[in-house]
Amino acid sequence: MNAKSKTIAIFISAIMIISIGASTILPTASARENIPTYAYVAAMPDHVGVGQDVMIYMWIDKLFPNADMDNDYRFHNFKLVITKPDGTTETKTWETVWDTTSNQQLKYVPSMNGTYSLNFTFPAQSVSAVSHLAGSTENDTYAASTASTAFSVSEEPIPSVIDTYPLPSEYWTRPIYGENSIWYLISSNWLGTGAPGYGGFAATYNYGGNNMMYPDDAVGPETSHIMWTKPLQSGGVVGGNNFQGYEGNTYFEGSAYLQRFTNPIIVNGKLYYTEAVSYLAPSGGPTKCVDLRTGEVYWSRTDVPALSHAIIFDAENPNQHGVYNALLVAQSGGGWTGLPTTWRFFDADTGNPLFNATSIPSGRKAMGPLGEYLIYNTMSQAGNYVVRQWNSSKMWTWTDTPSVTTGDASTAARFDWAKAITYNGANWTTPFTVVEAYYDDIMLCYNGTLPSTGSNFFFGATETYKEYTYFAVNLNASKGTVGNILWMKNYAPLINATVIQAGVDPVNRVFVENIRELNAYVGYNLNTGARIWNTLEYPQTAMDYYGSPASGSLSNNFAYGKMYSSGYGGIIYAYDTKDGSLLWTYGNGGEGNSTEGGLDVPGRYPTFVNAYGNGLLYLVTTEHTIETPLFKGSLFRAINATSGAEVWTLNGYVGEFMTNSYAIADGYATWFNGLDNQIYSVGRGPSAMTVSAPNLAAQANQRVVIRGTVTDIAAGTTQNEQAARFPNGVPVASDASMKDWMGYVYQQKPCPTSFTGVEVTINVLDANNNYRSIGTTTTDAYGVYSLSWLPDIAGDYRVIATFAGSNGYWPSSAETSFAVSEPEATATPVATPEPSAADLYFVPAIAGLFVAIIVVGLLTILMLRKRP
Repeated sequence: MNAKSKTIAIFISAIMIISIGASTILPTASARENIPTYAYVAAMPDHVGVGQDVMIYMWIDKLFPNADMDNDYRFHNFKLVITKPDGTTETKTWETVWDTTSNQQLKYVPSMNGTYSLNFTFPAQSVSAVSHLAGSTENDTYAASTASTAFSVSEEPIPSVIDTYPLPSEYWTRPIYGENSIWYLISSNWLGTGAPGYGGFAATYNYGGNNMMYPDDAVGPETSHIMWTKPLQSGGVVGGNNFQGYEGNTYFEGSAYLQRFTNPIIVNGKLYYTEAVSYLAPSGGPTKCVDLRTGEVYWSRTDVPALSHAIIFDAENPNQHGVYNALLVAQSGGGWTGLPTTWRFFDADTGNPLFNATSIPSGRKAMGPLGEYLIYNTMSQAGNYVVRQWNSSKMWTWTDTPSVTTGDASTAARFDWAKAITYNGANWTTPFTVVEAYYDDIMLCYNGTLPSTGSNFFFGATETYKEYTYFAVNLNASKGTVGNILWMKNYAPLINATVIQAGVDPVNRVFVENIRELNAYVGYNLNTGARIWNTLEYPQTAMDYYGSPASGSLSNNFAYGKMYSSGYGGIIYAYDTKDGSLLWTYGNGGEGNSTEGGLDVPGRYPTFVNAYGNGLLYLVTTEHTIETPLFKGSLFRAINATSGAEVWTLNGYVGEFMTNSYAIADGYATWFNGLDNQIYSVGRGPSAMTVSAPNLAAQANQRVVIRGTVTDIAAGTTQNEQAARFPNGVPVASDASMKDWMGYVYQQKPCPTSFTGVEVTINVLDANNNYRSIGTTTTDAYGVYSLSWLPDIAGDYRVIATFAGSNGYWPSSAETSFAVSEPEATATPVATPEPSAADLYFVPAIAGLFVAIIVVGLLTILMLRKRP
């Protein structure tokens, strides 16, 4: 046998051996016929009212062989026939039953009263499946089966045993109990500038203008009440006279480029931030996790670097419903560095390091429906441009236990899809800039460069006034091919000036340009590209030139269908993005609408929008490089987003570019105050009440004095200075007095002379078991209240004093008691008879005679004693 023949023989022998071995490992496939099945159908609940939901469940007792979430082995063609009370029928069919447990569910809303009949059919079918572990099944036949049930519907709704629990009426903290679903309305998170939908200079600055965006579910405070303060570094006035010409000099607060408190993140009521190391190292210190409401430190770690953002992802699959614990992300590389972007992940509850993901793609970010971070990445492939949707959730597999995939995050497996960008059927080949992208909607782009005077370092020295182009790319499969250009328009400049992309309003579907030199705006229809309005006839104040989107001050904010523009001119402008009309201004309207400075700040304080939420805009006073001594009278503010009306103010200042040093969540705000270099937490705080009445029973018709106190018991009141200055507790203040009172308590301001406290209502439950109000009173600057009252019946009284709460404080109440004695009984008067004549004359005469005899007798005795 030659060598070739030997080789063939050996190969055939090897194949036979492997085949024999395989036959001993995998079961031999054999078809089974007419496998019995049992069908089930249930309606829950089985009695509802018209318009109320019924959940209908259908299943069989058999599982499809080897069905798994990672394959498509499933039963098919479940059929449900619904017979309505009027005899008409409605048929539902499911071509594929995706639940691996052979269960199909349907939410059904009945439209008439009466009895509904349900008939579920599982049709006979043959199946084949292959498993490396369980072998294979081929053409197994499952027998058909049916099941039926019914439910009844009444005309009136059936009241739920527990519909929902109400929103809180008392001070609350995290965690929120799982049954309090509606509390989502008053709770929120702040995921950081690296998250989709969050503005921030450090996160998005690209020399081309920015759209300052914040989450639309944020909940901020309606008060300037301080919860606590925490020093970051030495702050405030240095003291002494060692600085000639700078008497009263203050410690450096970071100004524009060395900020001490940037990108705070709030998750589940916890605040995350990184401390400074020194004057020249404003970050790099330990990253801390503290309680947003109390300032309590949960953890502090030097192995957790400065954070970019947090991820809260909702994993919904047959084995998992709910949100996994938050992940904190520290980002390195990317942007100006030219290095690949890396995300380092940490557990939010402990700070423990988890895993790294490298080569995060660049592009516009958007938030997915389950909290996924999406990045719309565009790239050229062989000269043709494509758009890809990167999905953060595909860095790991969410099954029974999250199994994390580390390493390269830019592989094709991390993208939901990649689509060619096409226009009129042809591939797009020209470079372009993405302005904004929205999940399952649209991506706005422009081609080439926007017009420029060449007078600003943001745009270079080249003067360009040529025509430019916008176009929109479809990202919604239901509206056509993803990647197809929906519209494209060319525009001539309205005027020879610099044009800056100023952002997008997704509510009214308008994108906006800023004409820099004129401090004016131009609006375009996002759906069509039509130029629809401009504000050339009512430009903003000249100082806003230094606050245009290109300057890095991030002056445009889009919320509630409006654009809010602000800058160094100190005025907030509110525009309706539908037509560009100016709705209102704040800062130039007198008391309650003024940003005017003092003698050290001629004109208005530079004022910018730092956040928005729950119908309010949150403003800060800021400056690029503030001089010392620091100017006085600068304010943090909140104004109504609809009307511009001032809601609250509090003294303070923050450096420019620290517009990302502000966060709101759960009804609280946190920021860095450059006037004392402390972190502040501001929001509605808890209060405590006492009440007392006389310990002894009051006499009838005697007034009773009821007195007590209402005090602020926020964590800040126990700080060293506050506890020493207010040993009896910090009194509460009215909303109108809050700014000056907080300045007195926390900022060493003079005690306000026009202080007003809070109203207290006094109720009693009297001896006749009648509950009634006996009056109201107001606390003073010591937190004391009193009420004098005249009880109207005798017996035991219970006294309930109540502070109903305010924007600044949650309610509190206290109880005491007193008694009122029964009045003393008075004797019944007896009638006196008229005297007789004898009583009037004879009796007195006889009495006088007896007196005369006694006197004569006494004189006789005295005379006899005097004889010799």
